[in-house]
Amino acid sequence: MPRRKLDLESVLPELEKRNAKKIGIQLPDGLKYKSEQIAEFFESKGYEVIISGSHCYGACDLDLELLKEVDVLLHLAHTPIFELERVIYVPYYVDYDVEDFEDIEIEERSIALIASAQYAWKLPEVKSVLEKRGYEVELKRGSNRVKMLGQVLGCNYTVLRNSKAEAVLFVGDGLFHPIGAKIYTKKKVYRFCPLDKEFEEVKVDDFLKRRYLSISKAMAAERGAIIVSKKIGQKRLSLALDLKRKAKERSKEVELIYLDDISPQVLENFLYGYFVNTACPRISYDDIELYSVPILTPQEFEMLLGLRSWEDYEVDEIL
Repeated sequence: MPRRKLDLESVLPELEKRNAKKIGIQLPDGLKYKSEQIAEFFESKGYEVIISGSHCYGACDLDLELLKEVDVLLHLAHTPIFELERVIYVPYYVDYDVEDFEDIEIEERSIALIASAQYAWKLPEVKSVLEKRGYEVELKRGSNRVKMLGQVLGCNYTVLRNSKAEAVLFVGDGLFHPIGAKIYTKKKVYRFCPLDKEFEEVKVDDFLKRRYLSISKAMAAERGAIIVSKKIGQKRLSLALDLKRKAKERSKEVELIYLDDISPQVLENFLYGYFVNTACPRISYDDIELYSVPILTPQEFEMLLGLRSWEDYEVDEIL
């Protein structure tokens, strides 16, 4: 059974080097249940601890307000996007058995290997196993936004840019990343989850139908607004202003809304028929059923404006 690895001991030398006394702990929502255990560990070492209660969607979402109150902010479970002097990134890995890859069968013989951060650390070993079986394996590094070989983010698939592989193999849990990889590459994508040993070919038909329906509903609406995030790694104000300009040129008026956390409870206070999301793409893709009105990506808004065809559909990326 795969084990999850969170090495808190390795952080202690860094805290001592920085002479830290008061530390902040920031966890993604899925790990907040471990906050008491983590806080107790550092308190037992003599540190004063403040836990961030804000949502955390990734390394793009640092709690800069908490950082003002502490000597060091420990950001857990994500790889760095920004290198800030008083932020320490603490990795959270899934330790899985690479021998599992001896049993999966992929028709194509040339494979691009990708994974989310918790699984990417073992991709060189996975590559070795697959190559011994006769596969040609591509394992590349993406843009500066990603730090590990083969790593993909929900907003970045640059490891697959100009890929010459016939197919893609995603290692990890969930369907969000492999769906993005399929739209990005237009190639066959497989997913293997080491947690439940599930292996499957990823389909995107239902996902694309939902996106088409969102665009259609937005076209019927009279008024819309463009969301701009305050978060350090999601703020795309220049993109939002460019979209507003393009809309105005086509006699379509939209407003800009500047937000921190974006949620159905916040947006329901505004009486717009649709929103265009320039923040984290997952808000549009993963959370769509939570909202009563369409949440379009910038590319989908270009379709609404007649600037892009459905055949040119692209996944939204933050590079």
